[in-house]
Amino acid sequence: MLAVADHLVKRSVWLIGGDGWAYDIGSSGLDHVLSTGRNVNVLVLDTEVYSNTGGQMSKATPTAAIAKFVAAGKKVGKKDLAMQAISYGNVYVAQIAMGANPQQTLLALREAEAYKGPSLILAYSHCIAHGIDMEQGLTQQQLAVSSGYLPLIRYNP
Repeated sequence: MLAVADHLVKRSVWLIGGDGWAYDIGSSGLDHVLSTGRNVNVLVLDTEVYSNTGGQMSKATPTAAIAKFVAAGKKVGKKDLAMQAISYGNVYVAQIAMGANPQQTLLALREAEAYKGPSLILAYSHCIAHGIDMEQGLTQQQLAVSSGYLPLIRYNP
């Protein structure tokens, strides 16, 4: 086996989940995975609400956002998962919005895959719970980036 090991296909490990899992329910598990230094890639589809339960507030929901159970607006800010991961110093981190910049998205996915260690990609994702026409979802992503609400980043330690 060792004689042909260089010819075998490299294994790629991707964990894919929503923001409810990454920011709230499974955040301690995600933090543990990132802290181990293992070569694993994590893609978080970030709608900023619990989309599967109808748009309830989560730790991914930004300040003043109106969602289920916070009709007056959320009082505290969105958890900064990107900075939390960057603080480890050995985690590749990207924040993307495919509708705003497909090239940034592709580069981030390629760089994360090539990085020899943990990677975290936060993908801003439009959602029907945002109250927008879903046909305008990619335009909504463009507006989020162009307004400065969502900075696109790629941090490669």
